[in-house]
Amino acid sequence: MSEITGRRSGRAFTSQPVDDELINLILEAGRLAPSCANTQAWNFLVLKDKTSLQQAHPALSRGNAWGKDAPLMIIVTAKEDGGCPAHGLPYFMMDVGLAVENMLLQAVHLGLMGHPTAGWDEAVLKQTFAIPDEYRIVTVIFLGHPRMRDELPPEQAEREFKPKERRPLSEIVHWNSW
Repeated sequence: MSEITGRRSGRAFTSQPVDDELINLILEAGRLAPSCANTQAWNFLVLKDKTSLQQAHPALSRGNAWGKDAPLMIIVTAKEDGGCPAHGLPYFMMDVGLAVENMLLQAVHLGLMGHPTAGWDEAVLKQTFAIPDEYRIVTVIFLGHPRMRDELPPEQAEREFKPKERRPLSEIVHWNSW
């Protein structure tokens, strides 16, 4: 439970590189996620060298400019028809979500921080990194070592470390009937 309660989508990363061994443990956690009919629709494009990261930066939205400080980006892709076709629902999205959450929790377990995002230009990333047309970019995860509270200006530290706000169970759980 500590990985779940300790997970946060922070924005303040150190410049320290993430060891390949840790990256592989994070990727393995994603690979082991459950998926509808075991389709495993996900693919992970890992960007860790400075050149690749710099090539990706122009595709980030202004709101995700903080991601340029992360020493690691994982572009998570899937084919829209690559998942389970049950009920005509886009299960590949749920499957990718399960894989991403496994990766985020593994990152916390390893003392790292991960932040999945939605603010990037899919066409630019696909062209820059030769991602096949039939794949969609579902999310881009920024990963790295988190900066400590005392390393940040007070205003940024307050934003970065504010307590989580979640709706109470009484607002989201329905028992036996809506």
